[in-house]
Amino acid sequence: MSKVKVFLGGYINYTNAQNLNCRAVAQYLDKDKFEVLALTTHFGNKEYFEVNTFNCFKPFSLSTHLGFLWGMLNCDVAYLPKHIDTPLWVLMLAKLLKKPIFTTIEGNVIDREKIHNLISLFDSKEKLIYHFSFFNQVYSITEYLLEETKQVLKLENKILALGVSTLDFQIQKKYTELKKIIFIGSLTKNKKVSQLLSLSENYPLLSFIIIGDGDERKILEEKAQKNVFFMGRLSHKEIRKVFAQSDLFFLPSKSEGFPKVILEAASAGIPSIIYNTYGASDWMIHRDNGFIVNDFSEVKGIVEELLNNTELLKFTSENAIELANDFDWKNIIKDWEKVITNLYNGK
Repeated sequence: MSKVKVFLGGYINYTNAQNLNCRAVAQYLDKDKFEVLALTTHFGNKEYFEVNTFNCFKPFSLSTHLGFLWGMLNCDVAYLPKHIDTPLWVLMLAKLLKKPIFTTIEGNVIDREKIHNLISLFDSKEKLIYHFSFFNQVYSITEYLLEETKQVLKLENKILALGVSTLDFQIQKKYTELKKIIFIGSLTKNKKVSQLLSLSENYPLLSFIIIGDGDERKILEEKAQKNVFFMGRLSHKEIRKVFAQSDLFFLPSKSEGFPKVILEAASAGIPSIIYNTYGASDWMIHRDNGFIVNDFSEVKGIVEELLNNTELLKFTSENAIELANDFDWKNIIKDWEKVITNLYNGK
């Protein structure tokens, strides 16, 4: 039986959410059944991959088109997750060549805070619908996003979850007491990192670690207390070292898709506090493997409780590891393989 050739439309040597997902899919797909094609970029990490790659050279604006052309001509099935960065002609070519293509919805199509959503990225609802009309199958990555997105787009009725490479973040966790709270993400307005600064003011004896960069960094650094530490962008290896000294993750944003960073922290036995505004209860159990809150006052209440109840911290930390294991790519990839095989067989 010949292998199914799968083109993953992401740059697997450059850090970005969709790129990292393509990298993981490339790594975990069964190489006895699938031949993987993917893109790399000249300004990304210099590394070797055991898959077929097209390196997008200078000038990138030209070579990226050649890369997508190479992928579409040589594949049997394509996964194209970069909705804004994938040229429209690629989708048209897939239709002309009768190459089945699929994608995932990973963020909010309708954002109630009007800060960041797919409709705004495409400039209009009509352009959004037109773009996605070329795909054979469109999947949501969570039940919440499925219910929200199907108001606008035609989606498959089952979700296609993203995973985490748990081994990248596993550590030998020592359960003591709450000392360090961590945040990882873009330092932008919609991430509401200022709430972390407010928390630091309430708990001056705790340390607050912020990993990431963005437009708001300088403003946040100017407002931060002495117990807040900005680490900038870090590699997985560096993040794992920080995880080894951290006890709790706090994600202040109220508008997310499926924050993979929650699973990365969970892999290290670090439970998270997250808001209830994007369907977290679909995959997290409150006070079991994490904490789901309604407002900032409840965030402070959880921190206060954990300071006085080390057993709760230990309990949720242990269960957080199980949460991450449920979403390990080793398990999740089976669903992806089924989608690809069915598309190849015309289903």
